[in-house]
Amino acid sequence: MTRLLLLAPTALLVACMTLPGSDTPASSRYLLTTAQADCMEGGMPISLSVLGVNAGLDNDRIARLNPRSGQLSYLKDVRWADQLGGLLEQRLAGDLECRGFAVMSGHRHSLGQPRLLCEVRAFNLLESDPELAEVALSCVFQQADSDRSIISRHREPLARWSADAAVAALSQAYGRALDDLVAGMR
Repeated sequence: MTRLLLLAPTALLVACMTLPGSDTPASSRYLLTTAQADCMEGGMPISLSVLGVNAGLDNDRIARLNPRSGQLSYLKDVRWADQLGGLLEQRLAGDLECRGFAVMSGHRHSLGQPRLLCEVRAFNLLESDPELAEVALSCVFQQADSDRSIISRHREPLARWSADAAVAALSQAYGRALDDLVAGMR
């Protein structure tokens, strides 16, 4: 009988808790929104490859990091439409084309063609007050006679706590990181 009395308040507490992302249906899948609406035609041909994604991020889950403990968790029932590496490579290719580059993505490369090789260091939420979206890209832009390192890290606050607001803030941080990339390539 004592066990039953102890379990009842625990069950009530669990029923009242909300988990990150629990306000969205289980089938929620997200793409990154484009960083720029207007596209330019043609431009310098480049080869683009996303070579690596930090541990814990290279899947289709939206990650949330507690910077104090180092604990990585994932939003409940919310996913990217694809693995983050492939999704980001596709989004970067489209956005770079809108910025005046002719992009060949994947690991294909023409001899003598400039290359943009990127690693994703952060693409997650940071547990803080306020909650932040963080995007960090580390890229090397290789041309015939030079290599340029381009490192970009941006954080954007969430407007409120929801899966939609989290994806919107990640998209904004990504857009600012893209601006840094393009500036470093010009």
